Amino acid sequence: MEEYILIIGAHPDDELLGSAGTIKRLINEGYKVISIITALGRKEEAHHIQQLGERANQELGIEKVIFLEHTNLELECVPLHKLVKELEHFIHAYQPSKIFTHHYGDINIDHQKTFQAVLTAARPLPHQEPIELLTFETLSSSEWERNTADKLFKPNYFVNITDTMDAKLAALHHYDVEMRDYPHPRSYEGVKHLGRVRGMTAGVEYAEAFEVIRRIWK
Repeated sequence: MEEYILIIGAHPDDELLGSAGTIKRLINEGYKVISIITALGRKEEAHHIQQLGERANQELGIEKVIFLEHTNLELECVPLHKLVKELEHFIHAYQPSKIFTHHYGDINIDHQKTFQAVLTAARPLPHQEPIELLTFETLSSSEWERNTADKLFKPNYFVNITDTMDAKLAALHHYDVEMRDYPHPRSYEGVKHLGRVRGMTAGVEYAEAFEVIRRIWK
């Protein structure tokens, strides 16, 4: 039986900034991965961002990208139950064993709303296989929120991406319109620097860090 994993991001490029190296490892190990993007990107990139997103995800071997096409930076205007229902549909369709999504403390409101919808849609129900829920850090969002206990990204799960960092950067190059010049955190150098910092924490050259939200052993 094929085992699916969902990456659920708010905007095109979010899904890869925080987890592309890990996703590439999982794909190499035989997992099927689906990306879901809840909102559109910036208005000036709207005419081609979905095409760029498909290319970026294909670069990693991701099976499919699903765009929900809500308006950028207006997810707070979408009733939570509507977004939850949309995500429940795909969770039911793919029965993922893991979901990667935004951290609840990100400064971007679309990230926060996406996290809340995922948390609700993936809630553990009787007679349902458990879903491991992990949050990733998104450069230029996770580190810009106030460093208080309720908002701080607290990594407790690290994945060695030394062998897949090049694949992550290659995928992000398809999103070049979203990348910035260093020292902006959402730059190629910023991605590599964060990978090194997380790698040092885990005793490897490059790593991605996650905060585990829910893990159930039935």
